[in-house]
Amino acid sequence: MENNVEKGKIDENIDFQVLDAIADLVRVLDYNEKVVFVNKAMEDLLGYDPNKKVCILGEDLFDPEITKRALMSGEVIQREENIGSMVFSVKCSPIISKSGDILGVVEVFRNVTMARKLQKEVIDKNRFMTDETMAASLIQKKVLPEKGFIKNLKVNYLYKPSTILSGDMFDVFQIDDDHIGIYIADSVGHGFAASMVTMFIKSMVRTLDKFVQISPKETLTELCERFTSLKLEIENYFTCFYGVYNLKKETFTYSNAGHLPLPIRVRNREGLNLESRGYPISRFFAKPDYEEKEIKLYAGDYLLFMTDGVVEARNAEKEAFGNDRIFEIISKYNSDILENLNNELEEFSDIPQVDDISMLLISVW
Repeated sequence: MENNVEKGKIDENIDFQVLDAIADLVRVLDYNEKVVFVNKAMEDLLGYDPNKKVCILGEDLFDPEITKRALMSGEVIQREENIGSMVFSVKCSPIISKSGDILGVVEVFRNVTMARKLQKEVIDKNRFMTDETMAASLIQKKVLPEKGFIKNLKVNYLYKPSTILSGDMFDVFQIDDDHIGIYIADSVGHGFAASMVTMFIKSMVRTLDKFVQISPKETLTELCERFTSLKLEIENYFTCFYGVYNLKKETFTYSNAGHLPLPIRVRNREGLNLESRGYPISRFFAKPDYEEKEIKLYAGDYLLFMTDGVVEARNAEKEAFGNDRIFEIISKYNSDILENLNNELEEFSDIPQVDDISMLLISVW
């Protein structure tokens, strides 16, 4: 199809004065792909030979295939061009006469060099943050206790962060020949800040003097003092339930720093909430008074520790899983309690997980 259009006919459809005032680079090509106009912005930036009607930097800078496609099809085409060290977003729009003939194209070059540079920086930073987050997540998982036996206690657990990093932490460790420390903690929020608090808890509890570790009340008090000394914002806090199992006396002594849901001692499929008075560990409660209690544990008993992501999990009707269902499951199953609890929870909650979920099971043998 031939279409020998002169500049005069393009003039009838284009206001060159308006194009000359535009800050973006603009050029007009006729149907034969010849440049008939270059605005002042393009002339100033790239240079322009008015006799040859080409940019001084050379027409080989531009992709002619896009222009041809726009001339043939009449479609508006968006592309990017690299001109030297600069990046331009180019919009190629056909010039159409009143009779429907394609007279030529207007190409608008918008300098997006800085935007692409910032975009690359954001992508690189996101990639770096993702790598760092994945590394932190791996560390969190590595510091969890080993599954299996510590003396006559069998340790098992489920750990399901809602995002890459978790605000949950739990541990089981031997204090001395006669005592085993057990705790579960839940830091407010998710992400790096919450995960750093969990690592603080892990480090502090493990490095306390043994005579402090043996006393749940003293352990939580010391943990509170050290945490508040960091002088973090008031909204940074965590809950923690800490207990000590005495192998000789077969007793479990415990204190609670505001942790919910309460751990449950299960005996013959009957559950007992381990209640103990105490506020969360926060600058808001700088001088807490933790209550210390003691129960007897026998072979066949088990302790079930959870974070609030379990009982607060919701279904599509926004109904919470709740404590009652926990006790129903305990009375229903005599073994594989974690697996059955997890199955029931997944069946109940048919929406994406929004909170960290941790379950720690300590069985007495």
